[in-house]
Amino acid sequence: MADILVLETAFDRLAFDAQSGALLSLRARGNPERELLAAAAAPPALALQILNDRHEFEALDASAARSCRITCDESASGQVLTLAYGALGGLDLDVTLTVHASGEDRFSRWRCSVRKGAGVRLVDVQFPFVVVPAAGAVVLPAGHGGHLISGAGLTQLPADEPRRWQLIPENGNSPHYPGRAFAQFLAWTNAGAGVYLACEDTEANVKMIHPVRREPGIRLGIAHIGDWPEQGERTLEYDVVLGSFSGDWYDAAELYREWALQQKWATPLTQRSDIPQWLLDSPPHLTIRLQGYVDDGKAPPIQEFLPYEKCVPLLAQVADRVGSPVVAVLMSWERGGPWVYPDCFPPVGGDASLTAFCRLARERGWHVGSFCNGTRWVLRHLFNDYDGSAYFRERGGARCVCRRHDGELWEENWDRNWRPSYTTCMAQELTRADAAAFVQRLIGWGMESVQFFDQNCNAATFPCYATDHGHPALPGKWMAQAMQEMIVAFRAAAARAGETAVIQSTENPCNEVCLPLFQQSDVRVSPPTCGQLDFIPLYHYLYHECTLVHGMMNIGPDPYALPIRNAWNAVWGQIPGAVLTGDGTLLNRETWNWAEWEPKVGSNDDALEMIRTITAMRRGAGRDALVYGRLQRPPQLEVETVTWDFEGRRHAVPAVAHAAWQTPDGRRAIVLANWSTTEQPLVIGEPGVRGPCVLHTWARQYTVSRQAAGDVELRATLLPLSCALLIEA
Repeated sequence: MADILVLETAFDRLAFDAQSGALLSLRARGNPERELLAAAAAPPALALQILNDRHEFEALDASAARSCRITCDESASGQVLTLAYGALGGLDLDVTLTVHASGEDRFSRWRCSVRKGAGVRLVDVQFPFVVVPAAGAVVLPAGHGGHLISGAGLTQLPADEPRRWQLIPENGNSPHYPGRAFAQFLAWTNAGAGVYLACEDTEANVKMIHPVRREPGIRLGIAHIGDWPEQGERTLEYDVVLGSFSGDWYDAAELYREWALQQKWATPLTQRSDIPQWLLDSPPHLTIRLQGYVDDGKAPPIQEFLPYEKCVPLLAQVADRVGSPVVAVLMSWERGGPWVYPDCFPPVGGDASLTAFCRLARERGWHVGSFCNGTRWVLRHLFNDYDGSAYFRERGGARCVCRRHDGELWEENWDRNWRPSYTTCMAQELTRADAAAFVQRLIGWGMESVQFFDQNCNAATFPCYATDHGHPALPGKWMAQAMQEMIVAFRAAAARAGETAVIQSTENPCNEVCLPLFQQSDVRVSPPTCGQLDFIPLYHYLYHECTLVHGMMNIGPDPYALPIRNAWNAVWGQIPGAVLTGDGTLLNRETWNWAEWEPKVGSNDDALEMIRTITAMRRGAGRDALVYGRLQRPPQLEVETVTWDFEGRRHAVPAVAHAAWQTPDGRRAIVLANWSTTEQPLVIGEPGVRGPCVLHTWARQYTVSRQAAGDVELRATLLPLSCALLIEA
């Protein structure tokens, strides 16, 4: 057809509108009858946004071009489709897309070139426009660890509006990549077929990567943000790849993992020299909150924990019971109230007591750390009557606050009802100086685990449009550079203190760009039917072998919250943990973090036993898989679902958590954790392990037995509150 241009890759056939350049069709060559794009979709070939003279966003798309030239050329290396759009919006702005297709490559490869004159502030270019049907599921590598959005979740996605692609406070402080988006791909899958869209970028170019509602389906959207020259030309330095695949989210993730693990950020733990042995030994992480019981309430000092030395016998009870050293993570110690920063010293309870506690802990082989507040300047704490307005003025705090696109200060939104604050710019000198001094003081107390970036989730640098902070006046690659320089300063602080085993951690999975900078992440997973119902262990699948993760703040339903959430910590390769209460028992409540201590719920003994068996597995025969290993597609498992009612709610959770792993030397393994208090008979279909195997079981006693494995199903019985590892010999 004269109105259609067709490109073919090794796997796919793509069709474009010859007049507009819009992508109309994507079909797998192995299944040419099935259209993978939404029927009747009429997207533009590209869209973009600029900032005008009034500091307002303006949105344009390919239809606003004064000229459009589309050509398709063939050569020995394949086909090249060129889409050239001139004078978009009547501005001195030209954009050219090129799409390469070859019979030797499974993907089509997209590039973008921009030429612009003076006076045009280009913020982003959005391409390619890929609109898939609204049925099926979308894979999103963002947030707590990954999401598989389907059903009602798809209908609740935001609409494809220009503001969705803007880095503004209304969209949060870090919706971008590298940030909340920890990897740079999207995928859609339905009935065994799917669409895969990814950026093969290794240089931390800022992007927004989101699924959005766009009639008549779901747009897999990417906005390429920042670093466009003030005047002149730029061609994006990376390919955007698009193609079909067969299977489910694991197959999409495998496509990305195959590329990502070859990049400079993906050093396996077995080759990293910056991971101290104490962390590789998987000590359970225990939170001690020094002020208040919940965020949204009064936060007086907790007398059971102060002075800090009172915590030593409480921690000793847990350490003895779980048979392991522990990490005490001290929270909300700041003098003005929980997470007040930077006006936070001296700590509640005093420097001397905190220093003495760290010394006593380290003498016992334990380790001490803290979650912090990241690069946010807290102005008030409404439950502690803290008012830091004068401190902000006296310190000249406004000069380091991130600026919005209109030049106004960037106010934080999500917790303003109890902790009003600003985000601060990591490239600005006052931000750097305060952060370095803060971390120096924590290390001086004796802390070895520093989660300074507890609010810069996923190791995100907050965006900033300031003209006087020493960076370009738009978000861009400078953000990743600022993060790297901050971590260098933190390492220098540790070196000055003579500390060689201090680690840096981050809230939520560390984005891939920052993996070499951080040794650990605080990853909050959701077991099946709990918490975020669309959660998938995508981050663990991609990058577990490159970093350590702990699950001190997962979720689980009452009254079995801790056994359940730690069971899934176990099988997804996370260090277990919990929150400590004033009598030394663990907070066994359905919460992501905090709750009132009373009334107590569930069995503290069961919670401790689950942590003990998991820790023993990670420190023993499970180490190669669960510390250093690579997550695999899980086997089919027939297991009982435990159902119960609690306080008017109905719960149903599988009694046994399970996952499959591969060790660095290639052995395959299955990991199982029974959180229930009854024996669980199991039927494992297509186990994936072959030949002679060894079954390790951690229960009241540790046992080892030889097993045979093959293509047929395996049968076993798992003891109460136990873990098991079936691994190839």
